[in-house]
Amino acid sequence: MRLTQKRVAAVLSHLREYVQIPDSLIIVKATGIDWNGLSAMVEKDANCPAREEVLVILKEQPEWVFDAQNRIISGRKKQLMDLRGGVPYNYLSEKFFPELRNTTISLSYKNDTKDSQAERQEDENDIVKEHGSSLHPSSSEVAGLENEENDTSLSTPVPSSGHFSSADDKIQRLAIKTNFLYDAILMPSLEVEYRIDNRWSVAVEGSVAWWKRDSRHKYYQIATIVPEGRYWFRTRKPWHGHYVGLFAGGSWYDLENGGRGYKGEFFMTGLSYGYMFPISRFLSLETGLGVGFLHTSYEEYLPLDGHYVYQQTSKTNWVGPVKLKFSLVWRLWDKQERGSR
Repeated sequence: MRLTQKRVAAVLSHLREYVQIPDSLIIVKATGIDWNGLSAMVEKDANCPAREEVLVILKEQPEWVFDAQNRIISGRKKQLMDLRGGVPYNYLSEKFFPELRNTTISLSYKNDTKDSQAERQEDENDIVKEHGSSLHPSSSEVAGLENEENDTSLSTPVPSSGHFSSADDKIQRLAIKTNFLYDAILMPSLEVEYRIDNRWSVAVEGSVAWWKRDSRHKYYQIATIVPEGRYWFRTRKPWHGHYVGLFAGGSWYDLENGGRGYKGEFFMTGLSYGYMFPISRFLSLETGLGVGFLHTSYEEYLPLDGHYVYQQTSKTNWVGPVKLKFSLVWRLWDKQERGSR
């Protein structure tokens, strides 16, 4: 069942609790995508990516493009989805589409008279009108478009009047993670990632190990924090697929294993690549690798007669792998946007 049919069924099911009207009086009409409403919203939003190109498509591109055999091969929605890798379309999907999905119910009635059957039929045509569209991309960009407006009528009792808007997409915008690799070396880690939209997210990862045994001159103390911005490639669902990122971070450390010790800090920056896939409704696994530049400056010392004697200051530069990840991800904050009733 298509999205429009589901929306109609939900609204009529709600109304059935209050009013009884013969099924013969119910008429449902799917009017398709509200292109005029979308165009008006884009015109008012100066932050829309590729705004001028989007407006040209909305105003000048035909809703359907047919080949010589009268088959749909493209259209307005397809052009939007293909524009600049889908970035403008995802912006529209995130910001405008929920508001454009709506159901309008109107009731027309009059006292029983000797009006002709033609007049009665004309009045019945205005009983119920349903406006809806499936603006989110389907698994088939073109084939799915061909059936966009072929929703069938549903017979269910209808009440007086009202307006409903529905956008039932649950958006898991937040993810909390722990890196098993760091946890395994007794350096507990925590990462928080926020999804800005379907393509972009920001994350901050921190890890801390603060172990020491003074009697044996053993120190394993390190604290790291790494912010990162990520670009997600197009996938069927958010939080599922490949991404690339840009990160920069720093660390403070004191490392000694009974002999020469090293105390200092380092800075690193680079590019990351990763892949995340779900294992349940709220959990995912993520693997990733970060490659870049690391610079560290540290003091070397030796434990002598109960004191830590400074030896020298050293610096080291490194280019290569600087991050490795195998994380458990908990996706949460189901932000559910709904219209008014």
